[in-house]
Amino acid sequence: METGKLELKDLFVGERLCLDFINTACRRREEELEFLGTVEEAEKWLQYAEGVHNKPIYNAGVWQGEDSGKSLSQAIRLRIALRELVLAVIEKRSAPVSAIEAVNTVLQSSPTYCQLTLAPDGYRESVHAKDTDSMWLASIAADAVGLLCRSDLTLLRQCEHPTCVRIFYDTTKNHRRRWCVEKCGSHKKAAAYYRRKVAKNRLEKGRNETKRS
Repeated sequence: METGKLELKDLFVGERLCLDFINTACRRREEELEFLGTVEEAEKWLQYAEGVHNKPIYNAGVWQGEDSGKSLSQAIRLRIALRELVLAVIEKRSAPVSAIEAVNTVLQSSPTYCQLTLAPDGYRESVHAKDTDSMWLASIAADAVGLLCRSDLTLLRQCEHPTCVRIFYDTTKNHRRRWCVEKCGSHKKAAAYYRRKVAKNRLEKGRNETKRS
C-alpha cells in the first residue's frame, strides 16, 4: 500500500477508537492507502487519536526503542483481525475464530487495571498496564470488545461509496447515515445524476430521430 494521501483529520470518521484504527487501511478512488506504514506515521495517528477519543494511548517511549518495528507489526495483525470481526457483523456471517484469537492474544499480553482519579469536572476513570509497551494495542482491543459486546451492532456500517471501505458506527439521530463523509455521498449523488442525464439525453435524441423519420 502507498502512504495515505488523505488528510489525517479526515480519517477519523468511525465514531469509535477501534473503527478509526481499522480505517488506517482504506481506499480512495480505488487506490489503497496505508496510514501505519512507518513508525513515524503510527506515532502521528496515535497522537491524533488520543486527542479525538480522549484516551491516553500514545507513549513516546514505545516508538523510540528497538522494538518499535515489533509494535507496528503487532498493530497490523490486530487491525486485520478487527476488520474481519466487524465485517462479519456487517455482512451477517460467522466471524473467523483466528480473528477472535488474535484479539484475545493482545488483551492477554497486556493486562490492564482501572484507577479512579479526580478531575476538575468530577471523577474520571484511567486505565493502566504493567506492560506499557503494548498498552495502546490493548486499549484498542478493549474498545473493540466494548463495541462488539455492549453496543447496538445494527448501527455498524460500511461506507456505501463503491470505492470506499471505511467503517463507522452510526450515531446520527435517525440512524440513516450511509457514507463515512459527505464527500463520498456527494460523489455517488453526482454519478447518479450523470447517469440520469445521459439516459434523458438518449431518450430525447431517440424521440427527435423518430419525429424526423
